[in-house]
Amino acid sequence: MGKKIFEPIQIKSMVMKNRISFGPMLGQPHGPEWEVDDNTIEWFVQRAKGDTGMALTGTINPMPAWYETYKDMPSMGFPHPLTIHDDSYIPGYKKLTDAVHKYGMKMGAQVGAGGAMQGASPSPYPRKNFLDVMYGMDVPVESFTLEELDTIKNDLAVASARVKEAGFDCVELHTAHGYVSLWGGFMSPFTNTRTDKYGGSWENRLRYPVESIQAMRKAVGDDYPILIRISADELFGDEGVTLENTLKYSIPMLEEAGVDCFDVTMGSQLHNPNNIPSLYVPRGHYFYLPDAVRKVAKVPVIGVGRILELDMAEKFLQQGMADIICLGRQLIADPETPKKYFEGRPEDIRKCIGDLPGFGGCCECCAVNPTPPNMISCDEVVKTDSPKKILVIGGGVAGMEAARIAALRGHEVILFEKERSLGGNVDILANTSLNYEFRNLVDYLSTQISKLGIDIRVCREVTEKDIAEIKPDVLILATGATMSISGPAKDKLNVMTHIQALKNIHTIGQRVVIQGLGYGSELGIALAESGRDVTVFGKAKEIASNVVPLRRYFLLKRLTDIDVTKGDGDIPTRKQGNPLIMTGTGLVDTTPDGVVVKEGNEGNESILPYDTFIISMGRKSNNELYDQLKDKVSEIYKIGDCKEIGEIFEAMQVANELGKKI
Repeated sequence: MGKKIFEPIQIKSMVMKNRISFGPMLGQPHGPEWEVDDNTIEWFVQRAKGDTGMALTGTINPMPAWYETYKDMPSMGFPHPLTIHDDSYIPGYKKLTDAVHKYGMKMGAQVGAGGAMQGASPSPYPRKNFLDVMYGMDVPVESFTLEELDTIKNDLAVASARVKEAGFDCVELHTAHGYVSLWGGFMSPFTNTRTDKYGGSWENRLRYPVESIQAMRKAVGDDYPILIRISADELFGDEGVTLENTLKYSIPMLEEAGVDCFDVTMGSQLHNPNNIPSLYVPRGHYFYLPDAVRKVAKVPVIGVGRILELDMAEKFLQQGMADIICLGRQLIADPETPKKYFEGRPEDIRKCIGDLPGFGGCCECCAVNPTPPNMISCDEVVKTDSPKKILVIGGGVAGMEAARIAALRGHEVILFEKERSLGGNVDILANTSLNYEFRNLVDYLSTQISKLGIDIRVCREVTEKDIAEIKPDVLILATGATMSISGPAKDKLNVMTHIQALKNIHTIGQRVVIQGLGYGSELGIALAESGRDVTVFGKAKEIASNVVPLRRYFLLKRLTDIDVTKGDGDIPTRKQGNPLIMTGTGLVDTTPDGVVVKEGNEGNESILPYDTFIISMGRKSNNELYDQLKDKVSEIYKIGDCKEIGEIFEAMQVANELGKKI
């Protein structure tokens, strides 16, 4: 049986060559006036070259008033959108659509505007939200007048006509993810408290999106495809949009209004931002949503939700759970994902690790594809005219990435690793349920450097004799960092570092105490999910302050009693209950009876019984070799944690840049 993912699909006048769509992403490149520029075009061309069937832009602003109000304001972490609020922008979009059509990719324009981010009145919401919890920011809301809503609806229709004139193959109305969509704000009972014809019942709350679709249809004609992106479930129970009500009300009413395809997503960016799922979310977890929509919809359905492998996409297609599979961050991690899959080399696909280094997603940075703005395939490397012999010391991800790029450029590369396997601390960190996706990067880099024929020598520590024999032109130190045990825990029984614990995870006892509220919180959750009794303590007043925002929000929801919106569909756990968290608490002593801790300077001491005590803090760069070897070669560099303690993204970026520079 042939694979369904290869099959074309028609939505009115648009025929996609395969079933893969690049999802609308926040923050694609654009010019200073929110216009298409060369980077915007290149961003989408790279996905077109990678054999994607269709791509959708991130939200394009249709409203002249909105542009004039916000064009000079800072983006506050969320990138500005593209815009198409007047005819002068059409030629730029025409260049974009012409460029991608050369490679057979269809191009859709998502149009929309923010909802709850507009206005100046205090937030009416009874629950804390992501911005409130993370940054102490209030989210102002303003109720639009009927006249203003008519203007916006007209702007939307005119913009849709411009989209068609610019050569786009379809237009999509963004009604998903809560406050990031004005139309989604109308649909949700949580955000829509209006008492006029647009508020109250489900039919009334859907009235404005329905009228907007009808206006778009009148503007673009009967045969032009109109898509709609919906949050089938806002993932916080009956207070918001639920799947049951989506199936009962939204799908039939929007179909009748003229929708030709449902682009099904989930969550509410402000209150439950699982629409940008991190590595904590199992792959494909949310695909029950498009599956349910497809059972009642009469038009095609696009499904999304942490799809990294196209075999999984193919399975979902064959099971009839969706008609089209939407890839988002996976096509940022590797724009050539479809091409490599179709060519039968899935081992060459660079899989997303879901670590979410950027504030609003991944468009501004990507850990595994560190070429800003993440639009160039990592294989597009310029060959050198002066090949050199390069010795890389350290086989973690930084060392492997530098070796890979250098080899692609035509250098002779030798890599030494003192351990018996590659991957360094990143590979070790992947030994927990929460961080297992880190191994995607290790597997990819290991495969690539092997295919490139790099001379890899494991279980080898470099000596001065090796340097003398190899005679490298360039030496790259990627020796990473080490966690050590000092103070009251040093030389005590059953005490180990975070890394030692993960290397020997099956020896960890039932009663676990962890010092360190940063990544110790992640480890604590993983161990608690495995059935252990876990306590995490640290001197800090805040939990996981060093963890990136969207992942930290998940940790705070799991580990604290903050009054945030929770409900059905939140990230699943394998065990009810969480580790005990003790903030503002320091280590006093480690005794056979337990870990002695003290709350604050004047607090009482307490004893925490343990079978295993884990220290999750205090990484120190392993850079001793630099002074020993800096006079042995003409060029020597430090990268990764060896240079400066940092995150995976930073290590990969520096390694990638160095490999291209040498």
